[in-house]
Amino acid sequence: MTIDLNCQQCDASFEVEVTEILEGEPLTCPNCGQKAPRKAVEELGNALDEFLTRVAEMRARFLLSMSIESDDLPPPYDEEGGAEDEEEDESTLEDEDEVDEDDDEEELEDEDEDER
Repeated sequence: MTIDLNCQQCDASFEVEVTEILEGEPLTCPNCGQKAPRKAVEELGNALDEFLTRVAEMRARFLLSMSIESDDLPPPYDEEGGAEDEEEDESTLEDEDEVDEDDDEEELEDEDEDER
């Protein structure tokens, strides 16, 4: 079983065996040498392992065939971005949590004053 890839840097097409991803081998464009982040490949391998386990469980009752186009992902996966956007989202959430905590403290102080 293979995965077809198209390098965004040099537009070269190539295939990778799923077993290579499952084994954690680096994902590199054979034409220009562009590499996928190690952690992303590792997490993809973990997700594929889980996915293939579920497909194997269903195989006795259903045959499964699918095609995934990264340009045609369903929401919320259709948004542009990557790990950088996730880091920004996490820091934004942390900042919002701090603001919420400050607001909660102010509300408690106001309630204490009202009770006096």
